[in-house]
Amino acid sequence: MTLRNFIYAVLLLCPTITLGQVKTDTAYIADYPQRVMLSGFLSQSSVQLGKDEKDYIPNNPLRAGVGISIKNTVINFSYSFGIAPLEQDGKGKTKSSDLQIHHYGRYFVLDLFYQKYKGFYNDAEGDETTLYPDMYVRNLGAEFAYIFKGDKFSAKAAFQQNEIQLKSVGSFILGGGAYFFKVNPGGVLWETENSLKNVQFGINGGYAYSWVIDERWMATGILTVGVNVGNDPHLLSDWKIEAYPTAFGRGGLIYHKNDWALAATFLVNNKLMYTEDDGELSFTGINFQLSFVKHIDF
Repeated sequence: MTLRNFIYAVLLLCPTITLGQVKTDTAYIADYPQRVMLSGFLSQSSVQLGKDEKDYIPNNPLRAGVGISIKNTVINFSYSFGIAPLEQDGKGKTKSSDLQIHHYGRYFVLDLFYQKYKGFYNDAEGDETTLYPDMYVRNLGAEFAYIFKGDKFSAKAAFQQNEIQLKSVGSFILGGGAYFFKVNPGGVLWETENSLKNVQFGINGGYAYSWVIDERWMATGILTVGVNVGNDPHLLSDWKIEAYPTAFGRGGLIYHKNDWALAATFLVNNKLMYTEDDGELSFTGINFQLSFVKHIDF
């Protein structure tokens, strides 16, 4: 199965997973009565590599997009495009593919990542911008989380704006993840030109809280921390296993009315690897999105 077909299959499957998960506490969660949800958004998705107190960042454009979903169907489509060309800003050119699925169910949250970036820069304060056109990272990963109070806490209200959180509520989270990384050092991250390959998987736990500020405003935060185990695939075959701390956070500020909502949301996914010179290499995926959602009936 190709990556594209896999993503299409997940997109079709995800809405049907939640059809049987209809239990909600109506004192805490309300549904929009409209059948169709239209959205427009500005987004910034990127990754960051960190080693020896230096950060390496790709030159990635701001994107704009539109979307449509229809309640109780498999129709859930969005399209985005770059709107800010960055080739002439002195920070080099980045080639990237960044495909992500973030599915928010009643009790479950699923995140899938395929991220590939080539071309980074470093412009630490007081230093001249340095380009690393051969630095490369690829991430293929998945995260899964269970929301213990999913009947009261609505991740959909916070991150998709297709429900309304009526009362403040918190919930413990338990989950796990699995990742495959490949990193080319670009002549700077370590002394050799050998690429780093890393497989890791593990468990995490944390807490989610939605604060209903008033009838229209809501703020939400979810944070999980945990530990992954893994190593280079060849070393794993010899049972040489390392442990890596992990952290995953997301949040949002939402303003909603009876048939529309405005939201600013973010996601930060931090993972760690060990390099051949016994150093630490951090990988951080960062997403920010400003969304306008309109609920309508045909």
